[in-house]
Amino acid sequence: MNELNACRQWLNEINWDMIHEDAVTMFLEWGNNNWRDALRTPVRGTDDYSIYFVIDTWEEPKIVLMKMTKYGSTTLCEKRLPEDIAKRYMESIGGIKGIHELSSDIKQWLENELEKTE
Repeated sequence: MNELNACRQWLNEINWDMIHEDAVTMFLEWGNNNWRDALRTPVRGTDDYSIYFVIDTWEEPKIVLMKMTKYGSTTLCEKRLPEDIAKRYMESIGGIKGIHELSSDIKQWLENELEKTE
């Protein structure tokens, strides 16, 4: 079964511009927001959330769809990156382990993967 099937149900809600650092600031560091930011408006209620992709390089590089609320983050789905893409990405970031934003190459690959039907 395609690991991205679980992601497809969230396609219309994905914030492709959100990065993990901004989600943490918006949802978990209340008072640390720029209230005038038109792109990332501040959290106003307990039902607010953001859904976005990250690249997790703590183990094997993978893309992870996250849902961030004021209570923290939840993983909605994940998929390991193909070996060639993972290798190029890890070289581009100097092998740094962590949670990273999507590169333009990985974003394009991901969008193509999500458009595929089985």
